[in-house]
Amino acid sequence: MEGVVHKVLWRNDTSMAGVLTVEPGHHLGAHTHRMNHHHVWMLEGHATILGKHLGPGSYVHIPSGVEHDIDASASEGCTVYYLYVRQAT
Repeated sequence: MEGVVHKVLWRNDTSMAGVLTVEPGHHLGAHTHRMNHHHVWMLEGHATILGKHLGPGSYVHIPSGVEHDIDASASEGCTVYYLYVRQAT
């Protein structure tokens, strides 16, 4: 994906952890995680997630089924650490 660098740090059959960088003027693209909760910690830069402008040290929880984006199109870009964790059934 242009303007997005993604590195998976760990994965098993239900969860994943990684680091994602969205370059200045880009965004990840709206998407939904059907089964997993998405936890995001902003490490560097700024982006808009779920309508909130987030900076370094910010955290956001995105429940499964909620459409979201990591939008750095109006910022200097950002780097986030994330976890996808399967929701309990």
